[in-house]
Amino acid sequence: MKSLPLIRAVLAVFLVCSVSCERQKQLLRESERLEAEYQRTVDELQIIEQRILSLGTQVATASVNLQRQAAVAEQKAAALEIEVGTLEAKAQAFLKAKQEFSPRVDAYKAKYLR
Repeated sequence: MKSLPLIRAVLAVFLVCSVSCERQKQLLRESERLEAEYQRTVDELQIIEQRILSLGTQVATASVNLQRQAAVAEQKAAALEIEVGTLEAKAQAFLKAKQEFSPRVDAYKAKYLR
């Protein structure tokens, strides 16, 4: 009968080991699952970072292009304003000349075109 407590102790140790081994296997599987999920998340973050960086480059490039286009448009607008000013001055000169010559033309018409 002395062996009965010993057998019970061995069985208890065996049960504890088998339960702890099963728990260890569960924890190992959970650890592997978490590691895979972690790696997937890291990969997704790298993809997102690459997209953000490429967008930043595209935005910077677009911004530079827009600034250049705006500068060119401003130069064209300034040139057009100068041209409009010149044409307005010419139009004023033609109107003044018309006003000066209008009485002469009217007198000529009156004298020769009756």
